[in-house]
Amino acid sequence: MLTPEEVAGILLDIGAVSLNPANPFMYASGILSPVYIDCRLLGSFPNERKSIINTLIENINNFCEKIDVIVGTSSSSILLATHIAQYLKLPMAYVRTSAKSHGKEKQIEGIVKEGSNALLISDIMSTEQDIPISVKAINNSGGKVVYCLTIFNNNLGYIERFLQKEKIPFYNLTCLKVLLAYAWQKGKISIDEKAIVEEWMIDPEDWDNVRRDRIVQMLEKSKREIAEILLKIKSVTISSKRIYKYSSGILSPIYTDNRLLISYPEEWEYVINSFVNVIVNEIGIQNVDVIGGVATAGIPHAAYLAEKLGLPMVYIKSTAEEYGKHSKIEGHINQGEKVLLIEDLISTGSSVISAAKVLKEAGAKVDWCLAIFNYSLKKSKIALEQENIKLITLSDLSTLLDVALHTAVITPIERDLVLEWKKDMENDAESL
Repeated sequence: MLTPEEVAGILLDIGAVSLNPANPFMYASGILSPVYIDCRLLGSFPNERKSIINTLIENINNFCEKIDVIVGTSSSSILLATHIAQYLKLPMAYVRTSAKSHGKEKQIEGIVKEGSNALLISDIMSTEQDIPISVKAINNSGGKVVYCLTIFNNNLGYIERFLQKEKIPFYNLTCLKVLLAYAWQKGKISIDEKAIVEEWMIDPEDWDNVRRDRIVQMLEKSKREIAEILLKIKSVTISSKRIYKYSSGILSPIYTDNRLLISYPEEWEYVINSFVNVIVNEIGIQNVDVIGGVATAGIPHAAYLAEKLGLPMVYIKSTAEEYGKHSKIEGHINQGEKVLLIEDLISTGSSVISAAKVLKEAGAKVDWCLAIFNYSLKKSKIALEQENIKLITLSDLSTLLDVALHTAVITPIERDLVLEWKKDMENDAESL
């Protein structure tokens, strides 16, 4: 007989466990969840399926009460009920979530005789009403559920309380608590991912609202702290006398040089960890195959981030070299891989768009870009939206000016100078 840890290992090995806190899964009950367990995949893995079925049967053999019929809950449990009924040489039936609207309009397929003892088989015990619906249907047919057996339990308590109220004994081969502990021990999930799922288990109905509020608070806090860092290391210069020229061609009284971060290890690590938080909570680590640095300023940040996440990295140049492979992409990407672009600064957005086009021509998918700082110009917003690139920046101009003014790094006159420049830039964008 398999242990709960061994069953959890099988579910992980066959890919039945999906974890995506940033883009939660919706259960049939309408509840959003960072984790999804799909035991139906067992049907495609004969050896693992046999081990699970044998463990279910051993458990049934240890059950003292007489069983007359094996009943599966909804379509997802038909496979399990079939194998068990076949092995035990017992009749089988399954219960639809609702009666058919055609034919004989039956809810139970197969026969559950009056007075018969039914063993209810379900793949998962979570928030769905498959088990309560099946118990009611069997009761209405004159039968009685004497035992409920499942592969997996999400440990939420909804179905457990129902079965306890109905005085129906139940058993799960493994559960979410065991799976999380096992997956973390084996290095298959991070401690942060484990904590997110455990938080969901406490209050699954309100978890997504709490998660979204926390993300908003995190991003707002990050904006100010990143602005403080940029001001502290003097990567931002504002001058009423000198006009700076960007590679995009923009002339500006403010210049932001985030490349200075690489000379400040502690501050740089904070910025990279902020990137990690955004990826885990907002984008989803499952939605990133490769980290792509926009040359040259984005390269060190992309390299650091790729190492943190254990992901491949490439960088994209604005022009191909006249020697060697004449490639704009340094590193290797496979067809269809999802590349997350990393940039230090967003002014017009042209460098990001150029890099994205190069990657797309090479067969990659580019949906997201992360940047340290954003001037929040309408021109860049419009340009990125037209290319279907979603942008998240750790800080922005308005936050930086607010922090700089309150810490006396700049004067009100200097702030107004920058705001007037931004206004002029936006008016130019509207006239395009």
